[in-house]
Amino acid sequence: MAHNLSMKNGKAEMAYTGATPWHSLGTRVDGLQTAQDMLRHAGLLWTVSTRPVAFPVEEGGAPSKWARGVRVIVRDDTHADLGVASARYQPIQNTQAGEMMDALVTEGGAHVEVAGALGQGERAWMLAHVPSDFDVVKGDRVSTYVLLAWGHDGKHGLAGKLTPVRVVCRNTLNMALGAKWSKTADVFIRHSGTVKLRIEEAQRALGLVRKQVQETSEAFRALAQRRLSAAEASGYFSALFSAPAAMEQAKRTDAEQESVERWIAQQEQLAQLYVNGVGANLAPDTAWNAYNAVTEYVDHVYPVLQSGKLSATRQESALFGSYAGIKREALQSALALVK
Repeated sequence: MAHNLSMKNGKAEMAYTGATPWHSLGTRVDGLQTAQDMLRHAGLLWTVSTRPVAFPVEEGGAPSKWARGVRVIVRDDTHADLGVASARYQPIQNTQAGEMMDALVTEGGAHVEVAGALGQGERAWMLAHVPSDFDVVKGDRVSTYVLLAWGHDGKHGLAGKLTPVRVVCRNTLNMALGAKWSKTADVFIRHSGTVKLRIEEAQRALGLVRKQVQETSEAFRALAQRRLSAAEASGYFSALFSAPAAMEQAKRTDAEQESVERWIAQQEQLAQLYVNGVGANLAPDTAWNAYNAVTEYVDHVYPVLQSGKLSATRQESALFGSYAGIKREALQSALALVK
């Protein structure tokens, strides 16, 4: 289905507070929510288990033989096959992830705003607001969130990451857990060893969130103080989104010409967002504006197709995939301009 939310009995397995976050689907709840409450509202109290894999020894399917060292990950309520893992794999249950998030709710005053699952339940996530918001410049508020994401697909562990959101335009700043969650997360737990102990370690590690918020606020304010020339801004965008090789060719095929035209249009969109994007008037001609032009493009422009329809695939990429990585690169490149 287009939105890629996990569905059961025709209902999306997602719950949220406030505005509907994804395709008008999911269960809206009111008031402050613990992680366990949000899991219940989202219908995510199901468990997963691992089971042995069998294969036929002879053509015709019998007799069968167990595959040594291989287990299939199964969602227990629907019996969906979510992935394959080694025999050492230990599932991190949704409720265990909720326990980790509830440590923030209890100790840090956070509250969960979204919880959901994708596909058939292969991946799940929660987003909690941490009461440590700050202003980059006057009128430009950034709200601080912690994203917790975990997988049941044999590929992803449990990862936690500080995720600021620019209030004026709802841009997600430095978001993202790309394909290699272990490399981009602030906290990462693998599906092996003593999972309970590792979760306890992660709970203590997430106590560093407030320190990270302080460092993040200082970095963003430094970006807002760094003025850029027109050439610097243009160079920033073209470095993040490299020009196609055909750009230097005198003669191009139709496909190459189309690629060049798409890149030029993209660069023009970024330049427009830099000058006229939401909140661009709050810190004009700065590295902060350049960075936010990229995040606005990735979050709000790129996911919309030429038909005007929202692409769930692109939206997911902006949150968890390759385009989330572009936002990380955009922040690193902007900070390099400050040094």
